[in-house]
Amino acid sequence: MTTTTFEENSMELITRLRAPAPQTDAGDWPSPTALKDGGVDAMRKMATIAGEATSSLRNGGARRFAEAVEDTLEANLTKKARHSFLAKVGPTLLCLTFIDDGLRVPLRWSEQHNYMIHSMNMWSWLAAVVLIASSATQLFASWLILRPVSFQPSRVKMACYMLLTFVTLQPVLYGQVYDLDFMCRSSTMAGGLLLLIWGENDKIGRRTDSALGGLLAHDADERSADKLQLAGRLLLTFMFLFQAVFGQQGGLHSVLESPSVWNVSSSCALFALSLMVCLGFKAEWSSFVLTAVLGVANFFLYPFWSADAHLADYLRYYFFQTLSIMGGLMLLTLHGPGGLSLDGQKKKI
Repeated sequence: MTTTTFEENSMELITRLRAPAPQTDAGDWPSPTALKDGGVDAMRKMATIAGEATSSLRNGGARRFAEAVEDTLEANLTKKARHSFLAKVGPTLLCLTFIDDGLRVPLRWSEQHNYMIHSMNMWSWLAAVVLIASSATQLFASWLILRPVSFQPSRVKMACYMLLTFVTLQPVLYGQVYDLDFMCRSSTMAGGLLLLIWGENDKIGRRTDSALGGLLAHDADERSADKLQLAGRLLLTFMFLFQAVFGQQGGLHSVLESPSVWNVSSSCALFALSLMVCLGFKAEWSSFVLTAVLGVANFFLYPFWSADAHLADYLRYYFFQTLSIMGGLMLLTLHGPGGLSLDGQKKKI
């Protein structure tokens, strides 16, 4: 019985294996073509979703960030904003050395008075008159330049002429005529004052044009204004040309005495920037670079706050004088080199 059962089961199993597979409906299983088309559609849908996500990110967060950056730059770095900044900071820095020097006279009266008597061989009363006139001229002229615009009429030109007179007489009064560095610095500040005078003339001319509807001819005025700008620009470069030739760090004599990469590169860069300002080639950018270089070097060369007592006054004077020179360079950046320059000739062409 066991054998029969085994045989029956074996025959039944063989019969089932030989039997054909049951037919299924074609719609129950996808064909290879359907599988291929479905995969392509799925990939297309995935690419569409990814593109929509990327576009959403770009149009959302990235675009909003870019728009915010653009708005910030437009609000803070527009030409009008830059001109407004330079027009305020330039005259302020230009007057700092005169304010500091004017306050030094009453604050250190005995030292100043003794210097004029013993070093300059002045009578006591003459020394007192010179010091009082010096202090009053510098402080009053600086106030006329920096006073609010609401004070009318403007006395900026008169104040500049007062300071120009002081700058011219100061080397004689203090015995610095033969000090080439001092004379170059004085000439540089005089150049800044000339540019400030030009800026005031330009304001007056614009107001006159606006009042008269631009009916006046300005050929002669433009030529005189260009000459004034040229004089101011040339005077501004005196100190830098001096430093490029005689400077202790990077000057021509230091290059000849101890040539090094730093001495050669700094001397060439300073001379090139000074020459660009002198010729009026890319004068706005070159004057901006010179302003930045002076601002950094000023804190390293004249740290009067950490110097000894006998050097502090000397370093303080040159520190504020350098700030005034930076103010003159800012005025050059603001007003440009004028018509008598390479930049001005390009605009005419």
